Parts: sequence; structure tokens; C-alpha cells
Amino acid sequence: MSKKRNICGEKSVLNPEYFQLIILNKLGDPMKLTTLLLTIALSLSLPLTGFSQESASGEVSGKCKYPKQPEIPNGRTATEAELVAAQKEMKAYIKEGDEYIACISKVEESWGSEVSDDQKAIIVLFNNKVVDDMQAVADLFNAAVRAYKGQKK
Repeated sequence: MSKKRNICGEKSVLNPEYFQLIILNKLGDPMKLTTLLLTIALSLSLPLTGFSQESASGEVSGKCKYPKQPEIPNGRTATEAELVAAQKEMKAYIKEGDEYIACISKVEESWGSEVSDDQKAIIVLFNNKVVDDMQAVADLFNAAVRAYKGQKK
């Protein structure tokens, strides 16, 4: 699976599993929270930084198709066939997410050496958003499988 980035291009220092646990225990659906946080970050940063960031996010959105998240069935009520179908959808989603990351990387490369810090920040936001979503889908699927197996005991 793809990895998160930060503006400096280094690996994230924070442990995402810790934050996912907090989100799952306190706030519910991690995908909704991630979407909310990205929306807030973009809405707060775009008016403040001007044209380069707006055009950067517009260019990424225009050239790269964000993957649609699959529906993950409830493992306690799902059949084996439903879980197998969800696994196929999840794998296709992860592949589309990796293609999305490759696309935003190509957009970043197309800007050349004169890429601004604002443009880099937008790329990092879009990259980390899709990585977070892919991880959340994988976690939900794994939880569904564990619940399904728990029902079979």
C-alpha cells in the first residue's frame, strides 16, 4: 500500500494506528472524519495563500480521478460470498488509489523545479488523504472479516 508524505518528503513520524484507534473509539467512521479534516484544511488554506494553491488543487482534481470507496458489508451479517465480492472491490479500490497517487505525482513533476511550497502542500494533502482512505477501507474490511469469522465459532 502507498505511504503518506509530508512536505519535506520524509516518512510521517506519527503513528497512524494510534489515531485510527482514537477515531474509531471516539468519533465513529474514520473515512468521514478524514474527508471532513481535508475539507476544513483546504477551505482554510485556499483563501489565505492565493492563486497557486487554488490552481494546484484544481489541476490535480481535473487530471486525476479520485477513487470511489467500496461498500464494506457488516461482517456479523454478511455471507462469505458478500465478503469475497467486497475483497475484490477493495483490491480494485486500492489499485485505483495507487493510480491516483501516481497521477498526482505526475502533476507535481509537470510543475518542474519551480514548484511552490503551496503546491507541494496541496500534493501532500491529496496524497495523504487517499492513503488515509485506503487504510481505513482496508481496516474496515479486516474488521468485517474478523467479525465474520467470530460468528462462525
